[in-house]
Amino acid sequence: MIEKYAFESVSSMIEYHLNKKDSLTKAQEVILRNPVTRQSWELSHDDVELTKKLGEGAFGEVHMGKLKLKSGNKVTVAVKLAKLEILTKEQIKEIMHEARLMRNFDHPNIVKFYGVAAGQEPLMVIMELVNCGALDSYLQKSEQPMDKKNEMCLQAAWGLEYLHAKNVLHRDIAARNCLYGDNKVKISDFGLTREGTVYQMDPHKRVPIRWLAPETLRMAIYTQKTDVFSYGIMCWEIYNNGIEPYPGMTVAEVNQNVKEGYRMELPANVHPDIQTYIKVVPSSMEKK
Repeated sequence: MIEKYAFESVSSMIEYHLNKKDSLTKAQEVILRNPVTRQSWELSHDDVELTKKLGEGAFGEVHMGKLKLKSGNKVTVAVKLAKLEILTKEQIKEIMHEARLMRNFDHPNIVKFYGVAAGQEPLMVIMELVNCGALDSYLQKSEQPMDKKNEMCLQAAWGLEYLHAKNVLHRDIAARNCLYGDNKVKISDFGLTREGTVYQMDPHKRVPIRWLAPETLRMAIYTQKTDVFSYGIMCWEIYNNGIEPYPGMTVAEVNQNVKEGYRMELPANVHPDIQTYIKVVPSSMEKK
């Protein structure tokens, strides 16, 4: 039957054969009984309108756009574009892994994931648009009041707590991997994220040394506690206006010094209780 009729779309073809119970082919009887419907996160390119290029991401361009929701309303979104012919199988696997994880997240301090449009080129990953961009860049633009910095640290902690409650390790907590907008910090960039409470990494892979816990540097192991260590480094970034951790040190020096127990100091104007927490937590995480 599929050879006899022409349909305007795949959905109209499926609807016809589901209702009529006609065979899909003439060669043998193939009846459509239980069609698998599109999941809420499986989006169509027809529902996405690109409006402005924002920059370049790890796998391609990032655009501002409009997404048409099922309700008919449109929402402003960020769209990551990836051309499949220039990506390796490993890169495509990483993109889809990140999308699979993010579709399970729903928290005000985690960037919202709308879905993936994979029906044609380019592959589109559609997420919430956070208007002030990366947290480190935002902090570098102008000095922020101490109360606001405290709130940023608190919100990031809420987001990380949520991820750990979902049995997920982020593995790359840093100001560059958080977004800021409408007075909210939102954890983003889940390319290294893994499910579980412990993850043993290939020790030969490149890693962001300046944000890693001593046990990760020594044994390439990640846990919720090493995420908390990285969170402490990110708090240091926030209180120091987004500058790179361990200023004046080479990566090799950071690697060696952190393993030997070196810890950075927060600025003197940070509340003493916060200074104690940020300094003590990383050390206690390693000992437990």
